[in-house]
Amino acid sequence: MVFILLLFVTFCALALLSWLSLMLDKRRTNVKGPTPYPLIGNGHLLAVDSAEFLRVLKRLETQYDGSAFIHLFSKRFVLTSNPKLIEGILTNSELSLKGPTYDYIRPWLGDGLLTSSGPKWKAHRRFLTPAFHFNILQNFVPVFCKSAAVLRKKLRNQANGSPIDLFPVFALAALDIVTESIMGVSVNAQSDSESEFVKAVDVMSSIASMRMRNPFVQSDAVFNLLPYKTQQDKALEILHGTTRKVINARKEELRKAEITDLGPNAETGIKNKHAFLDLLLLAEVDGKKISDDNIREEVDTFMFEGHDTTTSGLTYCIYILSYHEDIQEKIFAEQKSIFGDNFERDPTYSDLQEMKYLDLVIKESLRLFPSVPLIERGVSKDVDVAGLRLLKGTSVVIDLFNMQRNPDLYEDPLEFRPERFESRTRNPFHWLPFSAGARNCIGQKFATLEMKVIISDVVKNFKILPLGEEPVLAADLILRSKNGVKVKLQPR
Repeated sequence: MVFILLLFVTFCALALLSWLSLMLDKRRTNVKGPTPYPLIGNGHLLAVDSAEFLRVLKRLETQYDGSAFIHLFSKRFVLTSNPKLIEGILTNSELSLKGPTYDYIRPWLGDGLLTSSGPKWKAHRRFLTPAFHFNILQNFVPVFCKSAAVLRKKLRNQANGSPIDLFPVFALAALDIVTESIMGVSVNAQSDSESEFVKAVDVMSSIASMRMRNPFVQSDAVFNLLPYKTQQDKALEILHGTTRKVINARKEELRKAEITDLGPNAETGIKNKHAFLDLLLLAEVDGKKISDDNIREEVDTFMFEGHDTTTSGLTYCIYILSYHEDIQEKIFAEQKSIFGDNFERDPTYSDLQEMKYLDLVIKESLRLFPSVPLIERGVSKDVDVAGLRLLKGTSVVIDLFNMQRNPDLYEDPLEFRPERFESRTRNPFHWLPFSAGARNCIGQKFATLEMKVIISDVVKNFKILPLGEEPVLAADLILRSKNGVKVKLQPR
């Protein structure tokens, strides 16, 4: 009895000390936020599913003037959709570190371009950037068109008035595109509707985002005891196995072609003939070939970023078009002005540059449905940004989803109005689906071209009809939906 009483008193003392420590810490910043509880801080607020998470962020940000300071146990977080704070962070070179919750995708992506920092990130970003030069992107357009043609046939078979869940369909098309164009290897994913890779991405994405939200499963000691660990291990075996298969296939092709270096382009990376994966396999950094582990990390990163984010962008754009027949017809009219009556012809790179209205549509769709709804930055020292005091060790969760729906930035923000983006005077930091600053998305132009090819092909061949079922939006690593994203298609 005495022992139990002693334990109780000890627990109460620890809880009191914890609460006092959290309250003192809270007073060191002028960012407002809810009162923390002993030991757990505000962890209970975020231990919700991925759909509820977006609503919790909106509620906290609204209640505390756009930014909320919270503790997850003893860790500091600022949740923000404040456009001034977001701009200040993304333009500050000292705030380019990714936040610690990215650790939960390191088992998958390692220290690739998305997760790395410091000299390694700078070196890899510098030599990989030429892989997305417009001269290279022009070479990818036929691959985009090839996958779009396969997709068109699949959609024709489903265009019978039945609901079509867009995400899995577009995921396979995007996977075909990223492997063949960026990696130089064709996997014909669209012929495999039960792709293990796509399913493994879903599993890994769901588990990683769950750990990012829920402080009670963030500790490896706890996580390793849960069934999620077994699910993650199985998913990683598929994901890394697929990556190794792609790398080995390209290595063999290069060996047969007797290509061992970048030749005259060694100093600047690539100009016309080398794919992204070739660059990793053949280039040297500081006089050394890139290690097999580093190659795998970058390939894993681009296999994820190059197919999952684009899938989300395509899915929600087609979904929102289903409710706007007038906008579909404007896109169709633009296509007629470019192709005339020859809709069978594949678009060229210059054709895609002429799709000005479609460009506005894509931008407005990504405003309402950013493929990556949340990003995170780490604060390495005390700093003042936009009048707010950010403490060293704070992780800033940047809520792009709610920022881009802010009525102070966009009139009637929930309405779909592509014409908003005709203005050239808009603050570029009010539209951030590809982030901004030094760590903006290296594949932004690649993704936009891919979306143009596929969306234009869908609109040329089908009328997109709504089902009246709203997606239940969920903040996983990308913007997903709990109930799918469904439309009906009617052949033109």
